Amino acid sequence: RKGKLIVVEGIDGSGKTSFCQALFEELKKEGVKVLLSQEPTDGPYGRKLRQALREKRLSPEEILELFLLDRAWHVENFIIPALERGEVVLLDRYYLSTLAYQGAQGMDIEKILKRSETISPLPDLVFFLDIQVEEAIKRVAFRGKERSLFEREEFLRRVDAIYREYLDLFNHIRLSATEPLNKLVERGLFLLKSKLKGAFS
Repeated sequence: RKGKLIVVEGIDGSGKTSFCQALFEELKKEGVKVLLSQEPTDGPYGRKLRQALREKRLSPEEILELFLLDRAWHVENFIIPALERGEVVLLDRYYLSTLAYQGAQGMDIEKILKRSETISPLPDLVFFLDIQVEEAIKRVAFRGKERSLFEREEFLRRVDAIYREYLDLFNHIRLSATEPLNKLVERGLFLLKSKLKGAFS
């Protein structure tokens, strides 16, 4: 493929969305053709998934199916076309999130991995924003919003453990999520160029 697929992962409170947006802006400044997206998406299955998560009305198995349908839609309609055009796709969460979050609910991680890899291109690079669970919980609490299932401490510890177990399956870079955002993005951009030499020239 001509383009590059870059994914940002981490537990809730790690600052993924802020990092993604800032890295996206820096890449654009450098003249890189880059598209920013996220999972769940704003597509038809992604909207259903977000609603189901808010309403807590579906089983973990049904939620997983929606995640996989949303990802298949995302790959077909967004990711593959952009990669074929030679663009950089920057994603806030991808199938490593599904392994970690659905796996933390007791679902079979290996089955999720196999199903995900049949529909999802492998990322060229994964940024993992590394943060202690205690610090992540403080950040989530600071938002002043009611914690979701995915933001409870015991649950996040299970999520974090799965991330660390499966991260080595991917070409990845760990970044300290406690660094100031500007320093984090500066370091991320430097390492991105070092890892994928020639892709951003």
